[in-house]
Amino acid sequence: MQVANPADSEVRTDDHPTGVLGFRYLLRGAENTPENFVMLIAENLGHFQMVRHRHNFDQFRYVISGQMNLGDGDVLRAGELCYFPEGTPYGPQDDGAGPVVLTMQFGGSNGYGYMSPDQYLAGREALGRAGRFEGPVYLREGADGRTTKKFSINAIWEQAMGARMLIPAPRYSRPILMNPRAYRWTPVPQQRGVQRKLLGAFSERGVVADIHRIPAGATLRLLPEQAIRLFFVLEGEGRFGAEALGQHFGAQLDAGEACEVTAAQELLLLGFALPLLDADWDHSDLEAVEPTPDESVTADTH
Repeated sequence: MQVANPADSEVRTDDHPTGVLGFRYLLRGAENTPENFVMLIAENLGHFQMVRHRHNFDQFRYVISGQMNLGDGDVLRAGELCYFPEGTPYGPQDDGAGPVVLTMQFGGSNGYGYMSPDQYLAGREALGRAGRFEGPVYLREGADGRTTKKFSINAIWEQAMGARMLIPAPRYSRPILMNPRAYRWTPVPQQRGVQRKLLGAFSERGVVADIHRIPAGATLRLLPEQAIRLFFVLEGEGRFGAEALGQHFGAQLDAGEACEVTAAQELLLLGFALPLLDADWDHSDLEAVEPTPDESVTADTH
């Protein structure tokens, strides 16, 4: 169990190749595990542009203020949530300064894991000592004098993760935009006054997004589950177990953990259940592919 206060996190601007995003980290998972994740608050500090691309991990983004251009005519507005499945392309993106967005990135249902920002930076630094980056390509000269080329993000992933980088075949053809205001509140059984909006359940691994509304003085009892669960306070104040909660705090329950969430003021709690990756399931009928520079696919867009 863990609670994160955004005021305790400094803004970092060196974790994105564009240099125009400020990140305030709330929660991080365990590196080198399929379940690795990061929860952060991102702010556009300048003009942000990104080509159409896709990832080998899953994402959720919730717009706290402003709006995001997702490409293909899709715009994610304040108060809306989007699920970006692994392997599904989106973009190009073009946004001015100003938007503030909750970003969740985590190892997807194929089990490739998630390369943390620290792993990405360390991998790039290590490769830079042995070769050089030219645009999207990494070049290294061998002992025989021959120069080998590799898509830069592939090389960084291999350096950091010890395996080839693969992009899974997309389960969904495009990102899934959700407008929580359009959902109806449903009562949570045997939890007086507590209500829930199930925003969506995705993939065979059970990725879930929901919102709980806890009236002042009421308690949400979170029972043990197999999945890692992450929460973000949209509004209100209260306690997550013994820890204080406030607006834009993050909270985490690991598999098997339970917690009581008590509201001092009405709490709106955005929640996520990460995919269950410990089961030994069959592979997809469609092959994963290694990204190449000519498809404008990048995975270093933390």
